[in-house]
Amino acid sequence: MLTFLVSLFTMLAAPTGLATAPAPVVADAAVTNRHLDWLGGTWRGNGLEMRCDPTKQGVSCSEEGTSEAMKGAKAELAFDAMGEKAVLDITLPAIPPSRFTEVARDAQSVTFEMPTKAGTARLRFTRTGDALKVERGTAKGWASAMEYLRG
Repeated sequence: MLTFLVSLFTMLAAPTGLATAPAPVVADAAVTNRHLDWLGGTWRGNGLEMRCDPTKQGVSCSEEGTSEAMKGAKAELAFDAMGEKAVLDITLPAIPPSRFTEVARDAQSVTFEMPTKAGTARLRFTRTGDALKVERGTAKGWASAMEYLRG
């Protein structure tokens, strides 16, 4: 787990020249809930807890670090103005906030990308039963993965 977060930190800590984007405008829940409702619930894995709950805006996820190394870590999921594409804002200790935009989705998987000066950073969330896998990588492939369990 720590290796996963350190590698994510290393990838995002490199000078990227990213500007913080304004908060997305969120569409009607009827539109957004059908897209990522499979993320709903509480997910736990090695020092992190992620809660995804339905809201008026659709689905809201937040992640909080429970270990000392990850205190203050947050991930927020929202939707664009049309309610079609999700954006994922990540804040880790000691690095600027990062915004990933949805690029692919199927029944129980969603992939996000963020351009950087070094290339493209990717995150993919895949649910299989009571397990949620979060993979980190680049345009060349997936470098690491972390598993969360429901509950």
